[in-house]
Amino acid sequence: MKFAYKPSPNYRTRQTTSGIMRDLTIALLCVYAYSVIYYGLNYGSGFAIRAVLMLADSVAAAMLTEGLYFKATKQDVKKSLLSSYSWITAIILTMSISLEVSYYGLFIATVICIFFGKCVFGGFGQNIFNPAAFGRTIIMASFSGTLATDFATGATPTTSMNSFGWVMSQETFSQFITRYGSLGKLFVFYNPGTIGATSSMAILIAGIILVLRKDMDWRAPAAYIATVFVTTGIIGAMHGMGAWYPLFHLLTGGTMFGAIFMISDPVTSPITIPGRYVFGLGAAFLTVIIRIKSNLPDGVVYSILLMNMLTPAIDKMFDSQQITYFHSHFCTDW
Repeated sequence: MKFAYKPSPNYRTRQTTSGIMRDLTIALLCVYAYSVIYYGLNYGSGFAIRAVLMLADSVAAAMLTEGLYFKATKQDVKKSLLSSYSWITAIILTMSISLEVSYYGLFIATVICIFFGKCVFGGFGQNIFNPAAFGRTIIMASFSGTLATDFATGATPTTSMNSFGWVMSQETFSQFITRYGSLGKLFVFYNPGTIGATSSMAILIAGIILVLRKDMDWRAPAAYIATVFVTTGIIGAMHGMGAWYPLFHLLTGGTMFGAIFMISDPVTSPITIPGRYVFGLGAAFLTVIIRIKSNLPDGVVYSILLMNMLTPAIDKMFDSQQITYFHSHFCTDW
């Protein structure tokens, strides 16, 4: 393993940004379709239709915002839109929220995250923060009171667990988990919460395919998932809780979705190989701390944004000479 990095010399591979973005778009839409089917089967066609309309709402806002930005900055709008991949940010943002969020809240949050989280930094590949995570915090901070109550799906597993203080006995947990079926159902097809987190199984399959196709580096996601599991396992053992405790942390909230589709973002995460491990480990610790010690039921998005700020410093820690591989138009924006 190399513990140092310099940006040159480089080797060019046949992999292209457009190819990676195509694969990522397909993976995201497959997970989204899985969620739409879940809501349609469990809550009715109205919920499924709303999920589709929310995605269209966010994608339209993202394309419109960047289109106007490119027009104002005298760039070729069509060419720039096709090479900016703003729909990726819109899809991830929509998948990171619940069906209760209002259309206009999602629209405004998308506009803000595209313009202030991406365009003002120079556009595609230049942003400091993960734009989708940035948009998610805007919704949490500014639009949490504008929910469409007709599409409420009930308390999420993390919200319910947070009310218990994240500590309970095996007997209490056995009664608690019956609200959501079982840990197995939470893994496969039973996680009412954010749209993208419906099925950890679907997310994991999508992630494995992206890794096998070399569209995504596995190190940061693997470090994040492993650290969350080990850390919560130790906490659970200290309080007499069983193996269900770390599994619950992995299968609920945005843990798996954040690990696969947000922490793996090559723009806002370290380029160095050891830096990716450090990034995943740090995000995992922050996630667990925020969940257990704050009044927020899920700390995935905030942990990612906090680690985004440390990315340059992490890469600097391992700065040295080595040969790296880049695909065409290396910068990508997940």
